[in-house]
Amino acid sequence: MSVTIAIKYQNDEMDVVIPTQWEDITLEYWTEICSIVNKHKKSTELKKEHHSEKYSESNDLDRILEDVEFIDNISLNKDIFCFMTGLNDDDMKKVDLGQVNKVLEAVGILTEEYKPKGIKSFDLDGETYYFPLESFRKNTYGDFIESTQLDMTIENTKNGRFDVLPEQMAILCRRIGEDYEEEDIPEKTKNFKKLTMDIVYEFAFFLTIQSNKLLKISNMYLEKKEKE
Repeated sequence: MSVTIAIKYQNDEMDVVIPTQWEDITLEYWTEICSIVNKHKKSTELKKEHHSEKYSESNDLDRILEDVEFIDNISLNKDIFCFMTGLNDDDMKKVDLGQVNKVLEAVGILTEEYKPKGIKSFDLDGETYYFPLESFRKNTYGDFIESTQLDMTIENTKNGRFDVLPEQMAILCRRIGEDYEEEDIPEKTKNFKKLTMDIVYEFAFFLTIQSNKLLKISNMYLEKKEKE
C-alpha cells in the first residue's frame, strides 16, 4: 500500500506517491535510503567526536552534542524528502514544513521491525523462484556454503548485508528445473535488486534459520567426535 500526497511549492502542485509498506519498496530503492542514512550517521559521529575534543572542558558539552545531532537530523530528513519526492534542494526549501512532515510521517512504519510470514517462493518478471529446500540437498549444499561466505565481505560494502543479499539469492533461489550456472549469477543478482523488501527480508530470515540449523548440526557432530 502506498499513499499519494499533494506537495505544494510556490504556485505549483505535484502528487508524490510515498511507499508505506515493505511490499512497496524495492531493494534498490531501500539501499538508496540506507546510503543517505549511513552518510549522515558517519558525518554526525565525526562531528560529535570533533566537538567532544574541542569542548571537553565545557559544562555544556552534552547540550552541544545534542545540538549537533538535532541539526544533522534535520539535514537527514531533508535529503530523504528530496530523494522520495524527486525535488532538488532549492525546490525543497519552498515546500511548506507541514508537507515535509506529512511525507516523513507516511514512511514511519518502515522504522518498525519486519515480521516474517514464512514465504518460500516469489514471482519476478513472470517467473517463479523458490527458496532452496530446508534439507539443502547435496546439489545445493555447496552453493549454500558459497552464498554464506559472502557474509565475510559485508564490512567492506556500502550498505552492509543489503549489498550481499541479491547475490546470495541469485545463487540459492531458482526456478523449477533450473541448475546452478555461475555465469548466470551476475545477471540474476542485478535482476533481483528489483525485488521488494518483504521478499528480501523473508529470504534473510530463511537463510539465518538454515545457517543456525547447520551450525547446530556441526556442533553436535564435533561434540560426538570428541567423546569417541
